[in-house]
Amino acid sequence: MPRGWQIKALAEWERTNHRGIVSVVTGGGKTVFALSCIDRIRPIATLIIVPTAALLEQWWEEAASYFDLDLDEINIVTGSLRFRLGAINIAVLNTAAKLAEKIQEHKCFLIVDECHKAASEQFRTALQINTFASLGLSATPERPYDEGLKDVLIPALGPVIFTYGYADALRDGVIVPFELKNVVFELEEDRQAEYDKLSKSIARSISQHGTEAEETIALFLKRARVLNLSLNRIRLALKLVAANRGKRTLIFHEDIEACDLIHSVLYENGVRCGVYHSKLPLRAKAAMLGQYRRGEIDVLVTCRALDEGFNVPETEVGIIAASTATRRQRIQRLGRVVRPAKGKAGASIYTLVATGPEIDRLKEEEEHLDGVATVTWSRA
Repeated sequence: MPRGWQIKALAEWERTNHRGIVSVVTGGGKTVFALSCIDRIRPIATLIIVPTAALLEQWWEEAASYFDLDLDEINIVTGSLRFRLGAINIAVLNTAAKLAEKIQEHKCFLIVDECHKAASEQFRTALQINTFASLGLSATPERPYDEGLKDVLIPALGPVIFTYGYADALRDGVIVPFELKNVVFELEEDRQAEYDKLSKSIARSISQHGTEAEETIALFLKRARVLNLSLNRIRLALKLVAANRGKRTLIFHEDIEACDLIHSVLYENGVRCGVYHSKLPLRAKAAMLGQYRRGEIDVLVTCRALDEGFNVPETEVGIIAASTATRRQRIQRLGRVVRPAKGKAGASIYTLVATGPEIDRLKEEEEHLDGVATVTWSRA
């Protein structure tokens, strides 16, 4: 049974001649919506572009289930760039970027999931596919700091035709009520001194070379690492796991070293936990996700790798131990935790912050989510 927003968005997409971008809160059901668009127009060929292999697998399973097909009836486009007419084709972004030229003589229905990713210089050739219908999907189609939405995505896919946000999703029961618990802590003295020193160097570099200069970016990255590797940050994350013992919990961090440390301390203290990051072998990562999905472990510590395309609605607690400044990452991480599941009454997301810019971003978010989430502030 389609959700109310999906029916409205489908009508809008048909009104705009089967072109447009739909902005949907993470977990809102955008995959099913896109499959219903395929079902409506029954194209000769469809190409679905996704940013990661994890999302490709999810689309593959959902498309097969929706159309009652065997998995091998859906074509996964690999390095050989084999494209099948009369079928649903799915490709990751870097493969699709090489495909456009090869299939130029065929018009297809192009669906781009997390379409903001396709606006980058590296991947935008994927949007040069010859199309008779197009659909962009994203929780946040606008790209921070650039004109990618206006200059790249809208000309290729069409305008933003429908938006479905947190307030809509909460009203419709698509997400559970959630609390944002912002915890302010102090950096260690030496780390605070290093952070301040790097902040001054950044200000100098911006005035001399500009924000985009390599020298400035290198300083930003160095300062982020100083901030993220605070031991106080790690201690606080461990304390919050102890306070929520037995609840299915995701811990997000930005640094693999910190993830491994958090995981080893939890493990030594008898917490059923796992770790998931890009340096683990593929098989180990798949096994870890399986254990978390099945409830064999309670806590999963992750470094960026699960920001998109990961769905365990039973997760009740999110601990954002460290994060980047991007709103998109924030939305994706909240989306991992606020999905509904049987017996789940609500969700809590803790965010650990130590500096003015981090606090300012959360204050701005608090205004944006007024009437949607309960927001509390505390000092560690």
